[in-house]
Amino acid sequence: MVGEKLVEEKNEGLSRRKLLVGAGALAVGAVTAGGVLGVNPEVAFSGENVKVVVNGKEVTGAVPASVVKGTTVAPVRPVAESLGAEVVWDKAAKTVNITGKAAGSLSVPAWPWPYKKLDPKVVKKRGYELYFKGGCMYGAAAAILFTLQEEVGFPYTTIPGDMFKYGAGGAVSWGTLCGALNGAGAMLNLVNKDYSKVLNELIGWYTEYPFPSKDHEDYCKFKNQVTTVAKSPLCHASVSLWVNAAGAKVNSDEKKDRCGKLTGDTAAKAVELLNALVDGNFIAAYKVSTEFEHCMTCHWEKGMDNEQGKMNCVSCHDDHTKK
Repeated sequence: MVGEKLVEEKNEGLSRRKLLVGAGALAVGAVTAGGVLGVNPEVAFSGENVKVVVNGKEVTGAVPASVVKGTTVAPVRPVAESLGAEVVWDKAAKTVNITGKAAGSLSVPAWPWPYKKLDPKVVKKRGYELYFKGGCMYGAAAAILFTLQEEVGFPYTTIPGDMFKYGAGGAVSWGTLCGALNGAGAMLNLVNKDYSKVLNELIGWYTEYPFPSKDHEDYCKFKNQVTTVAKSPLCHASVSLWVNAAGAKVNSDEKKDRCGKLTGDTAAKAVELLNALVDGNFIAAYKVSTEFEHCMTCHWEKGMDNEQGKMNCVSCHDDHTKK
């Protein structure tokens, strides 16, 4: 991708802006501090993150706006696209073309939104890191969202990642559906009409996976943590089982590190499943447990019709037929 810099230069009291293009890892815009973003370099220190607000709404990108040597660096693509402009990178000409649209002409694309295959390793590490900025749902959803903002751009640049923060701890710490599943599910639903079969596979995988994986050892805070299999998609079951096995506290740094890893693992698995779906080799491998099948012979098949869900029943209930 390219590095884009939108620089406001001041000349004899007049302002003029130009677009500078150079090689880089991300599309990033720079606006002189004190210019259109209204950031005073005497107040905002170098390296400090700042907010970008367009028409009263905060605009976020995969790379946050920050102050670099007195200049506020902000993502060009999400800023431009939030104003209804189209941003296109011409690799041959090494030019970034920004085309504005008439007021009111920007429309929401038809669902599902375009998906480009992502690197699960990138998403996994990003999910871990973002967990510490907004929790499990934010970490999983934003890991996928921000990577799509980089790889695809609009319309993903119109979605604020902060909207997913409510799902932390199973929805404001109520311990319901794991936020990582909730966030990943939201992104699965956004990009594919077959989201239900993919999400079903993701939830089934989650219930049987020994979290956390060892894939985060190079950068995590607590290495070689104990693993547990939740047998449930519930935050309550997953966390309680792990803290008891690890001898940790729910609000401890050890548990948070574990959940950060779980968040990255889950986001990466969602991307793996989506990539497989795009390639045409997705296989629904998850099978419900034998305990569940045994229970449902009565609760589903014999007319009782009094059970909702696919979780392993004996994780919470005794098997009364074997007493």
